[in-house]
Amino acid sequence: MKRTAFFAALLVLAACRKTETPTTTSTTPPPAPATTTTAATDTTKTIYVPPPDVNVANAPVPTSGLSLWLRADSGVTAGADGKVSSWAVEGSTVKATAGLPETRPALAQNAIGGKPAVHFDGGTNILEANLNIDPAASPQLTVISVFTSDTDAPTPPRKLYGADDGGYDRAAGLDNRADPFNYTVFGGNADVIGIFKLAANTPYLTVDSYDQTKKMLNVWVNGAPAKQNQQIDHGASLDKFYIGGTGTVYHEPWLGNVAEMLVYRRILTDDERKKVEDYLAGKYGLKLTR
Repeated sequence: MKRTAFFAALLVLAACRKTETPTTTSTTPPPAPATTTTAATDTTKTIYVPPPDVNVANAPVPTSGLSLWLRADSGVTAGADGKVSSWAVEGSTVKATAGLPETRPALAQNAIGGKPAVHFDGGTNILEANLNIDPAASPQLTVISVFTSDTDAPTPPRKLYGADDGGYDRAAGLDNRADPFNYTVFGGNADVIGIFKLAANTPYLTVDSYDQTKKMLNVWVNGAPAKQNQQIDHGASLDKFYIGGTGTVYHEPWLGNVAEMLVYRRILTDDERKKVEDYLAGKYGLKLTR
């Protein structure tokens, strides 16, 4: 996925960009040197404005920093054929959508713990959300998922979520490059990180905590720490968050169900994480190990 040549090209490009001089600065009288540098940088970069927190009255989970909340028992827009075109909990400005009919996953009843889930066909199904998980936009990120996979095969690669532009990006799912583990999180220049051995048709609750400020990854599976204090380093990515795949560069479609997913633009405290885990485990009949 992450080619050495591609990384080298990025370094060359970055070096070239450092030598560029904005053409507009020559027409403005320069103030003090430090102010000039700051002003030139601020006027040329794109500033990401994060979406407001999800606002749900009496929510059973913390909502501070919560940007996306997908739950298959609420906010799913599906046609008569059961295909999902839009998905977002009430009160969310961020929605997961599928424009083309062939990209729309199906709403499945009694999928996990007697509750509905959205099923991805492992082919063309994928949802995209207007949420930027690029480390520059969201340096701290927590992705919490309740899901199953129809297969435990690590090839071809299949991603539960991601934002992969072909570089060193955040993504999680099945991969064969971390044997003996088949479920992985991509660690950027830390390569593929094995998390646990996934079994087909088995429900899982994962908490993936990315901290670019510390370049650290922590993952819990069904309440138990699976990977802690793992070094990571991610680069710029696509400006959308994809569910049921890694994005638009690679074809790595998920084959299985997603019942619920929460994305926070921060790191949860242990108490907050446990509160979310308790809510999801109780809802879907999952057994936590702590």
